[in-house]
Amino acid sequence: MITWRDKMSIDNGGVIDQDHKHLIEIINRFGEIAADGLDKEEAAEILYALKFYTQTHFGREEQLQNLVSFPYADAHHHEHVNLIKTLDTAIQHFKESDGEQQERLHVEIQEMLHDWLINHILFSDLKMQMYVDAMKKHASIFGALKDLEVDVT
Repeated sequence: MITWRDKMSIDNGGVIDQDHKHLIEIINRFGEIAADGLDKEEAAEILYALKFYTQTHFGREEQLQNLVSFPYADAHHHEHVNLIKTLDTAIQHFKESDGEQQERLHVEIQEMLHDWLINHILFSDLKMQMYVDAMKKHASIFGALKDLEVDVT
């Protein structure tokens, strides 16, 4: 379970923080479904929703970075690309799994998502903090991720 902490804030509750909080909700939902008895179809749906929201968030974040000439934009983009590849592989393996293997993969995917999100926010995204004022001028073009039409509950 991931809990939002103030030290994870990039833009003081702005569009990036809101996106991150929504991604945390999805990742936590993926983790919670095992407590109710792991439903492979529901888990796969959540992973697909996570991929959609992650790609949408990455696009928004990268747009903001480009608009403010963020110096680490290329490296950041490559991190994003690598996560999507990892997520694609995880989804494929999960869909092909059964029984015990499926439960093990669920735990592994949950741990990977937890570690990746926390590490990415704390070590990559926090570098954007000094560009927040410039980003906020452009952030108004984005709505909230949670308002997009993919339901993961």
